[in-house]
Amino acid sequence: MVFTMELSALATSDTNPWSDRSIPLTEDDPRENYPRDRDRVIHCASFRKLQHKTQVLGVHEGDYFRTRLSHSLEVMQIGRTLACWLGLTEPLVETICLSHDLGHAPFGHAGEYALKRLLGNHGMDWNANTHSLSLVEYLEVQYPNHRGLNLTWAVREGLARHSTRYDVPDNSNGEYHKFAQPSLEAQVANIADVIAYCTHDVEDALLARLLEIEDLHYLGLNIWGTSWKRACTEMRECHSEEAPPGVNLSHLLITRTRRHLIDHLVRDVYQETVRRVSDSQVEHLLQARSTTEPLVAFSEGGALEVDRLLDFMMGRVYGGPTVARQNFRADHIITSLFESLLADSSLLPTRVQTTMKVEQSPMEVARFLASLTDRGAMDLFTELFVPTERTMGHHVL
Repeated sequence: MVFTMELSALATSDTNPWSDRSIPLTEDDPRENYPRDRDRVIHCASFRKLQHKTQVLGVHEGDYFRTRLSHSLEVMQIGRTLACWLGLTEPLVETICLSHDLGHAPFGHAGEYALKRLLGNHGMDWNANTHSLSLVEYLEVQYPNHRGLNLTWAVREGLARHSTRYDVPDNSNGEYHKFAQPSLEAQVANIADVIAYCTHDVEDALLARLLEIEDLHYLGLNIWGTSWKRACTEMRECHSEEAPPGVNLSHLLITRTRRHLIDHLVRDVYQETVRRVSDSQVEHLLQARSTTEPLVAFSEGGALEVDRLLDFMMGRVYGGPTVARQNFRADHIITSLFESLLADSSLLPTRVQTTMKVEQSPMEVARFLASLTDRGAMDLFTELFVPTERTMGHHVL
């Protein structure tokens, strides 16, 4: 298989309108637009906070389980590989991948569901994509002459239209829905997200003993069986008798299986994308944005297997008792903080109080809670509801 499909005619160029910014850049800088966007995301406060936000298993449960930050880095790596193979704009893919989770609340999806429920009681809605846009467009403060990160239109569109089974595109702003499909780079970021979480969540669940290898064998998935056999073959060839001192072969086998699972899915997406582009006879960027279905996708068989794997994970891991207890605690913390901060705004940092309007107060409280890390939310909960000797309060910048 040749892993270079020349789709440069379908790639998002570093020119207007795709690289347009709300505020024109004036300083002399040798970097092009999308690398500058990537660097702005990496250096912003919301990105750093992802290191202490839960992916699935609580960030305090173990040093090796994924956080929102490590997840975003893995999404970026997978997205960059696909972009390279397809001849798309790599820095744009990197930026969308790195920033796609900026707007997520603490405690993983449990925090999202809690905010959605609480705001629903006030006739409002919570959408992580919408909050990601709010962060990069206004809430981040990194520059003396404007609010937000002032990112290019193509990156902002990728955030607004981020779509997986757990992420709903933000349809509130028609500016980002001028075309039937988002850029191919945004489509790559969407599918890289799925590949990342469906593979690393399996590894984390196995290492946490929430799953056993036999559970996955029993599913009879080709993507798992093929990846497992490849890993086993590697192990036999490299360690025919016993493991070297200090090497846990069972853990290494799981890690290598995940590696081959990623490889299998990335190849599947590559082949299916090449097929769709060829069949649709798309020749330029605007045509690629006018198709009825995304061009970057799993094959039919690949999509069915990924869905089966995710359905299994939902029943056994995401909805299992260990994560359910973790999520119950998260819901209690977010609910208690939301209700207390909404009832008494003096408990909020001064910077939040100064921006609040009565009719928007529930959303401002939700945005503040979403800005907290897991540790920050637990510290604030402890300060307000658990008597201790601390008197200086929670230090929220």
